[in-house]
Amino acid sequence: MANRTKWTPQKRGKFLKKLQETANVSGSARYAGLSRSLVYEKREADPEFAEAWDEAIEIAVDDLEAEARRRAFVGVGEPVFYKGVKCGEVQKYSDTLTIFLLKAHRPEKYQKPKELKHSGEIKGSGVLAVPMSVDKGDWDKAAEQQQGEMANGPK
Repeated sequence: MANRTKWTPQKRGKFLKKLQETANVSGSARYAGLSRSLVYEKREADPEFAEAWDEAIEIAVDDLEAEARRRAFVGVGEPVFYKGVKCGEVQKYSDTLTIFLLKAHRPEKYQKPKELKHSGEIKGSGVLAVPMSVDKGDWDKAAEQQQGEMANGPK
């Protein structure tokens, strides 16, 4: 059995190569003959290794995104069977992956608005009614009336 506590440049390289392919720390450590805890210790102690680790993860996630895009737009072939015999293939596309890609790249358009929480006190209805006329005097009068209602209750 390999010594999972001995750090070598070769094991470092194997770990980073597998991490770049999979984005899986545990599997990459196993592949390189290292313990998971050792690679995390090295990451903490060596900024250059931490940077190489982060870059490997970025490359793996870029590849994952490219595969999601391919499955969403190009699709994957699924066999069609008739009476137990393969008779053809249909191309299947992933609407779900398309949605995820749109949410990731255009969040302002495709994600639900973020919820806004208010921790202070709101008196009255919390709604300002705007008068139909935009006359400054009417506006000021309506605002003053509503402020009074919020402070003292409706008249």
